[in-house]
Amino acid sequence: MLKGLAAGTVAAGALRAGAAMAQAEAPPPVAGGLAPRDWIDPATGYRIRRLSPDGGGGKLYFYKNSFTPEGDLMVMSTPEGISVVSPATGALRVLVADPHADLMFTARTNRDVYYSVSEPGEAQPMDRPRTIYAISADGGEARRIGRIDNGQINAANADDTLMLGFVAYGSQPLQPGVADPRNRRFDQAEYAAVGPDGKPLNFARAKGVRMLERWAARYPMEIFTLDIRTGERRVLHSTTEWIGHTQFSPTDPRRIIFCHEGPWHRVDRMWTMKTDGTDLRRTHERTMNFEIFGHEWFGPDGKEVFYDLQTPRGQVFWVASVNLETGQRIWRRVERNDWGVHFNQSPDGTLFASDGGDADMVAHAEDGKWLALLRPETVPDADTESDKAELVTAQVMRPTRLVDMRAHDYRLEPNLTFTPDGRSIIFCSNMHGSNHVYVVDLARAA
Repeated sequence: MLKGLAAGTVAAGALRAGAAMAQAEAPPPVAGGLAPRDWIDPATGYRIRRLSPDGGGGKLYFYKNSFTPEGDLMVMSTPEGISVVSPATGALRVLVADPHADLMFTARTNRDVYYSVSEPGEAQPMDRPRTIYAISADGGEARRIGRIDNGQINAANADDTLMLGFVAYGSQPLQPGVADPRNRRFDQAEYAAVGPDGKPLNFARAKGVRMLERWAARYPMEIFTLDIRTGERRVLHSTTEWIGHTQFSPTDPRRIIFCHEGPWHRVDRMWTMKTDGTDLRRTHERTMNFEIFGHEWFGPDGKEVFYDLQTPRGQVFWVASVNLETGQRIWRRVERNDWGVHFNQSPDGTLFASDGGDADMVAHAEDGKWLALLRPETVPDADTESDKAELVTAQVMRPTRLVDMRAHDYRLEPNLTFTPDGRSIIFCSNMHGSNHVYVVDLARAA
């Protein structure tokens, strides 16, 4: 179904050069300043629906599991606390009525929703104790999983027996002098720094300065698991590298990936290991000066890791993948204006999507503020007799623009995610002022 859908919509990609699209904007808020509930994007012809309540909302990071196994409900953060919504109907209800509850992710084998509540204090959120809870997406009483003294938990494994997290000891805020620099308006730190000339840097460059400082600090860190049944905490890996993006395979309960954070051109970013601490290895090795790669995620089958690859930085763009079992590599060419802060993949693995980026970001795209569907096509190889399995397979991405994001402030990352049925893409945007969660249907409107 999805292959046919992609092929049928590629023609819409030709609209990108049209004058009407160049002038299109997001529809204005409705009466009372509220974001519209439902509209057809005038630039692309695709239907967009708002899922969050009038007060706003936010979704989980692009690789975090946010759906029930049946795919009928998705979790999101709302002003009231944690809510569940039906992507198909828009039916919404509050699940955890506590604004201090931090949504974590959903279980893979049952309908549990995991969240945490941090203890109050002056320290950074990661340095404060927090208690982990689970509650059914259908409602009821929450149950206590355990408590951690510090750190952050990012994932549950494929059989819902372990959670995976990381912790830094003695680290300082990314923004000096601010204990909790996170700007809730944009759901990330509000970076500020000055350049060599003493003038303030823009957001993207200031973030780079703070990332470099944090990477150079070499604070001790650990990757750990938390047993969901007993609450037992166990350390898997200790390092002075800056660790982040800890993820479990969606199919193998013993396989994880994680990254070395910092300036991408200075780190060997992507790594994998098993939950017993063995098989620690890099998943991509740099072969070019200023080559960068990151924002990695597991594919639906858990065998492949996908990532943003640039050879070199800001010049040539790929959505790359490596099979952790066979070593097979595929690089999918992406044009500059189709690059995104994050990419993601449909549940059947046939399609990709990009959430775009503004001109200050690494691609410096002049016309990059679009959410786009990407269909990979393999570059024909006339030499069919040579055994070249160890070489990279090249593909190109054929884009179809779905959502005009030119009214969006990219300090809020859209964090797009396909719905489990592959028929829609969910994303965050502030195109109408407040942060909201939207869904765009991949069947083009009549």
